[in-house]
Amino acid sequence: MSALALVLGAGAAQAALPRGETVESDPAPTWGWEEAFVEQFDGPAGTAPAQWHSMLGSNGAIHNGLGQLAVGHLSQIRTNAGWTFPLGTQVRATVSLLMPDTGSNYAAFWIQHPNGVDPREIDVIESYGPLKTTGVQVGSHLCYDDTADTAVNACAATGRPAELWPVTDAFGAGPRPWDAYWEYAAEFTVGGDTVVYTASDGQGQEVYRVTSTPDARRVPNGIVPLHLRLSNKDVLPEHAVPGGSRQDMLVDWVRVEVRTP
Repeated sequence: MSALALVLGAGAAQAALPRGETVESDPAPTWGWEEAFVEQFDGPAGTAPAQWHSMLGSNGAIHNGLGQLAVGHLSQIRTNAGWTFPLGTQVRATVSLLMPDTGSNYAAFWIQHPNGVDPREIDVIESYGPLKTTGVQVGSHLCYDDTADTAVNACAATGRPAELWPVTDAFGAGPRPWDAYWEYAAEFTVGGDTVVYTASDGQGQEVYRVTSTPDARRVPNGIVPLHLRLSNKDVLPEHAVPGGSRQDMLVDWVRVEVRTP
């Protein structure tokens, strides 16, 4: 993990106060943040979420009637809305979810441009499950090797490799992402060059804080709308590991917050 910073715990929040006001201590971490999008997945059992659509050639996802969305086998859904924010806007996307416990699929929550040429995909969280060495990772994609007009490793060959960082080693002894709902977040500044990835476990304790390698190509620039995506794909057959009992990723809620400069 030489290309990034991985630390435990969070520093004090800082924010500018209007002229003439004083403060005795640092403002609360939530100071100045506003909700741009929120999804609670409270729909009736068997219904699809109205703010999302299934992607071409993929399965959709349905409410389970208990306040969660079941993102099942081969499900790919994306928000109907997309957002462009002014340069300098801080953006934080957070999800609360329970990962599958199998070794034959991988589940994820992404931020991305709906544009394969310039996706700027931020992998807020990706899980290969407890049966895989990789376990859980965060990362970034600038292009995709498996598109029709590229060859294998074409992204790396053109200076646009994926950056993927495993974070499983940061987990403690308590319930893991396959056993309990954890919260995962990615925070960045529009037009900036880094992304901060965090996770909090089922007890609300911050498990890791990862700051990506500086690279403005990997951060939304306020020109192309960004969308949210929930995904549950199969791994390649040669990488599948038998075991586990739940392929669904269960999503409790999703939220996007912004803080303007």
